[in-house]
Amino acid sequence: MLKWIAQNKYKLMAFIIGLYLVVDVLQHKGQTRVLFPKDFAEPKNEVLSPYSSSLLMNKDKSWKKGVNTKEQMNELIVDDAGFECDVYFDTAAKSFSVHHDPDKSSGYSLDNLLQLYQQKKMTSSIWLDIKNLDNFNASSVLHSLIQLRNKYYLQNRILVESGRADLLTAFSDSSFFTSYYVPFFNPYNINKEEINVWVDSISSAISKSKINALSGYYFQCSFLEYYFSQYPVLTWVDNSSFSLVNFLFQRKLNADKSIFIVLKP
Repeated sequence: MLKWIAQNKYKLMAFIIGLYLVVDVLQHKGQTRVLFPKDFAEPKNEVLSPYSSSLLMNKDKSWKKGVNTKEQMNELIVDDAGFECDVYFDTAAKSFSVHHDPDKSSGYSLDNLLQLYQQKKMTSSIWLDIKNLDNFNASSVLHSLIQLRNKYYLQNRILVESGRADLLTAFSDSSFFTSYYVPFFNPYNINKEEINVWVDSISSAISKSKINALSGYYFQCSFLEYYFSQYPVLTWVDNSSFSLVNFLFQRKLNADKSIFIVLKP
């Protein structure tokens, strides 16, 4: 056996490398698709949406994803460009609680998080994924955010994200940088007719709303860049062990000028 290995070591090495690449691609199918973007042959219709002139401080597109606890906040460094946290507005208390899942409140508030932010003398921008923005609380949410912005001197440092594009205009008019969180769909797994349905749906959602950006899963980026090129794209990626596919995928995201922010674990 050792003699055979010695005689065929290059073939064996080539086989091992080939096997590694196959496994790597299979384990990172979504990232592999992004490396070879889908060809959207359908004609583009530019959406003439109202213009938002809100600005956001952003010195680097790599931001920290899911900073929802005191411990995660303490892990940030002063020079971090930005971080994202998930918030729910409590209308009765007129305050924001910070947690991802609706039924798993930690009792930690956005005000607590910003106090620590101030103590650490941070200048990072903050992406607020407002999970429960609706018709009934939108006015109170805006008022409370303005108070927090003034209290912690966060002008041009707050990004407001919501799946309700129609409610974001008021935030844009109040100088918050806004992003419409597009519905979940995978453009690589649907046909042309379904692609057109999603184009029309998103166009309809944003056509009368002042927003600054669109946010969606990384596999939606090529779709958003193609059909809505006037908007910068915000996205996020999951944890991934080192791989060649992941390395090339990260390089592609970093080099893509249409992507404004990438949230990373």
